[in-house]
Amino acid sequence: MDTHNARTELGAPARSELLANWRVLAFATVGAGLGFSALGYTLGPLIVPMQNEFGWGRGQITLASLWSSLGMAVALPFVGPLLDRYGVKRVAAVSLPLFAMTVFALSRFGGGLALFLVLYGITGVLGVGTSAVTYAKAVVERFDRRRGLALGIMATGLGLAGLGLPPLMAAVIASGGWRNAYLTLALLALVPLILLAFTKFDSPSKGAGVSTLVDAGPAPSVRQSLATREFWTLAVSFFLLGWALLSMVPHFIPMLIDTGVDPVRAALLASFVGVGTVVGRPILGWLIDRYYATHVAIPMFVAAALGCVLLLVGGASFAPLTALLIGIGFGAEIDLMSYLSSKYIHPLNFGALYSYIYSAFMIGSAIGPVVAGYLFDSTDSYRTALVIAAAFLCSGSLTLSSLPRYDRAAPRTAPCETEALHMERSV
Repeated sequence: MDTHNARTELGAPARSELLANWRVLAFATVGAGLGFSALGYTLGPLIVPMQNEFGWGRGQITLASLWSSLGMAVALPFVGPLLDRYGVKRVAAVSLPLFAMTVFALSRFGGGLALFLVLYGITGVLGVGTSAVTYAKAVVERFDRRRGLALGIMATGLGLAGLGLPPLMAAVIASGGWRNAYLTLALLALVPLILLAFTKFDSPSKGAGVSTLVDAGPAPSVRQSLATREFWTLAVSFFLLGWALLSMVPHFIPMLIDTGVDPVRAALLASFVGVGTVVGRPILGWLIDRYYATHVAIPMFVAAALGCVLLLVGGASFAPLTALLIGIGFGAEIDLMSYLSSKYIHPLNFGALYSYIYSAFMIGSAIGPVVAGYLFDSTDSYRTALVIAAAFLCSGSLTLSSLPRYDRAAPRTAPCETEALHMERSV
């Protein structure tokens, strides 16, 4: 047995998982923040400058998030099996530079809405290996007893991106224009590639060493798993939650600018989303290692719905609190999606099936901002969009609560655990 691999040491302290696998966790955390998800945080500061330069509506500009997410949703079912077959390192080594190249191409963009949207779509396709699916798989393969905490730490990368990227992009735009914002993001996208070179990963064949609720026998086929109630409950829940939590994120800055707030200050206020995410994710991860995960996360989603209502009733004065609550809810979302998927999906199929669930999340998170943008263009208000977001947060939470409890199932172990227990008893 490989003593370096803390996953297989069932008797080892949980702390040893963090110590043995800190390089993988560092790579996943930085990669999650500077990969494809960073595009969502940079679009907000770009809306007003691009609206002024090209004369596009806000709904048209936020179509970029839909195109990139649809591009990723199309590519995810292909990259998921590749992750299962070839491993995280090979997939990330190809996708990271391709993602940086497509973002750089956006900095050279010369005009035309159709070309702009096509470039974003290509970014989603070529950057698919920089999505949370890749980084979640890296963490799930390496962590068992502290999987929730590890996923929470990984997801703080997204929170730190939400905290730091909006004001950074706003400052870059103010000093050098919107093209420099894309150039800066392209350079940042290469940072995880450096960490990847110094990170050791398991071979794909060792991916079955994680603890799940599946039998120790052969994995069910992907088609069989797609027909289960658990899969569709996860997919529908996170589609609704993705729509709700992401619908207002790119609109926070223009909404505050409309009320007379300075663009740089508006970006600072919107970064409270990142504050909520950074605070919420490690706490959530620590809690779901100890308590039933859904019961921990649902109050966070309800709090985010309350934030939307406060913004609807109280206006921009509640923007910091709303951003904080949405950030906490967003902090719960990615962690919970990864964690629950690892509990209901056989480890040998994790990459393939989680890619479908993440695709549903991406589509919802892309449609939400576009609908909010077009609703603003037609009504000159975000009120309807806020009502929809609050309603979807509540309905998504209700759907999620219908999942059968994984912690009440009979404990069953995966092959690597069975071998470890046998060796332990033979001693």
